[in-house]
Formats: sequence, C-alpha cells, structure tokens
Amino acid sequence: MLGKHGDTAYYLLYNGILGDKRPDGGNVLTRKVLGELPAHDGPKVIYGESSRLSAVALKQLGVIFKQTPYDVKAR
Repeated sequence: MLGKHGDTAYYLLYNGILGDKRPDGGNVLTRKVLGELPAHDGPKVIYGESSRLSAVALKQLGVIFKQTPYDVKAR
C-alpha cells in the first residue's frame, strides 16, 4: 500500500512483492494477490502490469485497476 487519500487506498504491484521473485510475477492482479494486500475497508486503486479480474469483479470488489506505465500520468 502506497498510502491513503480520503477513503481511498492506493497500491502498487511490482516484481518481488509478496516474495514472488519471478520476472513476470508479483505485478499482476489476481484474487490471490488481492487477498494478500494490506486490508482496507473502502475503495482501492491498484496499479500493476495487468489484471486477471473481470471488470464486473473489480467493480464488485471496489477496485479500480490502473495499468502501469500507461495509466500513470503526471499532473
């Protein structure tokens, strides 16, 4: 978890998170990875390489997924 702003928590998935050292692992959002992230009782914005969860599942779970680096923008 990077931090919180208001009632929203922000997360960044990256290689090596949760002990996964494979080059293609650790930065893909799956149900398992989601379950191992620090808990937050509210909306979540998660940045990562890709998501294996459907748009419907993300909505039900209160997750907004942003693909890195494409959805990272400077303001």
